[in-house]
Amino acid sequence: MAETPPRAVTPQPMQISSWQQAELNAARWMRHWGYADATSRPGGPDSGIDVRATGALGQVKYQAALVGRPELQRFVGARPYGSNAQLIFFTGSDYASTAAAYAQEWNIALFRYHLDGAMTPVNDAARRIHRLSAATVPATAPNPRTPEAQTFWQRNWRVVAGVGLLMAPLGSIGDETTYTGPLALDILKFIGVLVVCWSSGTFLIAARLGIRISLRIWPFRIAVASRPGLGPAATVGGTRAPRPTHDRAPAASADQQDDLVAETAHLLRTGSKQHDIDKILRDRGVGFMDRGRILTEARKLNKRS
Repeated sequence: MAETPPRAVTPQPMQISSWQQAELNAARWMRHWGYADATSRPGGPDSGIDVRATGALGQVKYQAALVGRPELQRFVGARPYGSNAQLIFFTGSDYASTAAAYAQEWNIALFRYHLDGAMTPVNDAARRIHRLSAATVPATAPNPRTPEAQTFWQRNWRVVAGVGLLMAPLGSIGDETTYTGPLALDILKFIGVLVVCWSSGTFLIAARLGIRISLRIWPFRIAVASRPGLGPAATVGGTRAPRPTHDRAPAASADQQDDLVAETAHLLRTGSKQHDIDKILRDRGVGFMDRGRILTEARKLNKRS
């Protein structure tokens, strides 16, 4: 077995909602464990290997079914002849007992990832790599901003207020203090009330549902998006997790930007579409301006290489 190198900074939480994100998350955890050149290849040919690094190989499964012995056998068979690289297997579900026994025989490190990107070691080989410490597992403490920790009113006041605003114009019909005539003026007043109330109500409901609505009227611009953590929750594998929001995200550090540029350049070289890459970056919490800058730098990097 290859010696486990010293670890880097603990990865921050990352919402996992696709197999591409699961592979990118596995690569950054392997870099955290010391395999500094760990790189995932979403969408490219992998021959059974999803993450490659000097001294380690990773395979990632994004599935609800248990991982069985055959998957691990294929993983062992995909390792290059004569290689002694550490084999690391990742899944979002769990492992069958036959798979655990086979992993023990072949010294395969078994990990289970969570919807927030956190990693849990399953066997002794994984624990040796992970170096068990509660402080190193990200996002395991309850977050008071998650939907489960909020009251019904805190989660849904936008919907209640929005529905009230949608119904308000109907309640104003026949109000003699508002509609005093003539008829044409009363119609204009009703249209004005209707537009204001329905626009406000629609924006509030859209914000609760995590839908971004933009209205540009020169020289003014209005934009509404759901606040982080208040969108409807997604349920995957029986675990409830907050839906990822695409509101303005804090700028990434220089090192993180460099890593994202390198991964984006690789995705472009392997034929991934630009809109697919943009979605992956957006779901990882990268802001709009940063996504454009990362894609531009990735193209320049590919032209230079």
